[in-house]
Amino acid sequence: MNKLIHIILVIVLVTVLPGCMDRINLEDTTLALMTGIDLNEKNELLFYMTSPVFSREAKEKSEEFGVKADTMREARLGYDRLVTALTVAGKIQVLVLGKRLLQHPDWFRVMDVFFRDARFTVNARIVVFDGPVHDLFHFNPKDKPRLALHITKLIDTANYRNLTVRTRAQEFHRQMYEKGMTPSVTEMKKEKNKAVMVMGTALLSKQGAYRELINERDTILLQMLLYEKRGEISLTVHVPLGEESQKKILKDKISYIVKGVSRKVKTEYKNGSFQFDVQLKLRIAISERLFPFNMEKDYKKMEKMIEEELSKEYAQLIKKCQKENTDPFGFGLYARAYAYKEWKKVEDDWTKAFAKATVRIVPDVSIKGNGVIK
Repeated sequence: MNKLIHIILVIVLVTVLPGCMDRINLEDTTLALMTGIDLNEKNELLFYMTSPVFSREAKEKSEEFGVKADTMREARLGYDRLVTALTVAGKIQVLVLGKRLLQHPDWFRVMDVFFRDARFTVNARIVVFDGPVHDLFHFNPKDKPRLALHITKLIDTANYRNLTVRTRAQEFHRQMYEKGMTPSVTEMKKEKNKAVMVMGTALLSKQGAYRELINERDTILLQMLLYEKRGEISLTVHVPLGEESQKKILKDKISYIVKGVSRKVKTEYKNGSFQFDVQLKLRIAISERLFPFNMEKDYKKMEKMIEEELSKEYAQLIKKCQKENTDPFGFGLYARAYAYKEWKKVEDDWTKAFAKATVRIVPDVSIKGNGVIK
């Protein structure tokens, strides 16, 4: 009897095993590792794809295709007319969006299949490309790995140094529908006959339209407000020690590594506008100093000078974001949490309310290391 039961269980398990009937061999698939969307001069949608080639006979190890279509699903039909195997989108690492595309506020609807079809990956990195997307997908440097792998690693490396954000598709979807903040993604550019480089972070409106590029330094400031600590944070600031001679080769600058970040946000609603007071505590270690200074005696003075420079830079960054009606920091989340009654009045147009808000960021710097030399 026990033997019969075991046989029945084995038969049941074999019959319900998923994924065996529709198996596809690797050599029979075209794995899309990077895909792109752009607009031409006639406002027609252009879709691009690059995938590795699994063939010993092929001299090129990757292939690139571009088709004109109205939707991403129609584009797949166009790819299948060009490729030698079935197109599979579950391994996409990077989704490239043309800057021209993002000038249209309703472009986000094109990505519907990306989130609706479970076979698509939601871990793809979102990138805004400054220029024709065609130029990126037909860029094949001899000293770099496959294009999709190169771009993926380039984004991850820049993000580790906090030179840009790393917004994946799932996070981008959340930012688009989150009323308390606006989206921010990586921006890249290809110089003529040169390499592809990360330019910084692109700030988008609530509808996803392109607004502004903040450079890598401003991105570091943004990252320190968004996260406790992510990767390595290194900053170089000018220290005003006196009149600076034009003939001097070395400037009065000091570099430091941020060992730890903690923040405390106080949110209030006064005089018809929101007020945010951010206490930003930084534990730093000096990594480079290009001028003589008695750190043992005057380290408090150095902390004060660094705090003043950071305060000025944060004020400029906040002003820039408010001018462009963007809130990549997510201050709307604090407004909703601590001033809900007033937030409900402006939740559908938070960026307008944020543009009138008062934001004061007070850095509190503590020097915990001075290197191995005096």
